[in-house]
Amino acid sequence: MMSGHSRSYKEGLHRRLRNDELAANYLQAALEDSQAAFLVALKNVLDARTVAAVARVSKVSREHIYQMLSGNGNPTLKSLQKILHSLGLRLTIGLDKTHAKTPVSANEQSSHHHATLSEA
Repeated sequence: MMSGHSRSYKEGLHRRLRNDELAANYLQAALEDSQAAFLVALKNVLDARTVAAVARVSKVSREHIYQMLSGNGNPTLKSLQKILHSLGLRLTIGLDKTHAKTPVSANEQSSHHHATLSEA
């Protein structure tokens, strides 16, 4: 039966996602794919860790968690940070080496700003 295979897959996934490092790598890979994939992955991590416990620790209601992880969900940065913090995770920013350099880098902004100030 398919339901037995599906259930054992989900149970295995949840068991793996209780490992902090595996959960972090799983969420990172999903985030690199898309926002929708990230929200599904975060829901899987929360299910593995028990949503009620995450809600209690993060002080974000279970209803709000389910709403933000729904298909139409659009979590705020603040809510996302609270939830990730309760899981022992955090958001970080890194360089995206797959894209060309941005049109205005910090150095170019700084030199442009100084030139404007010195001309005044």
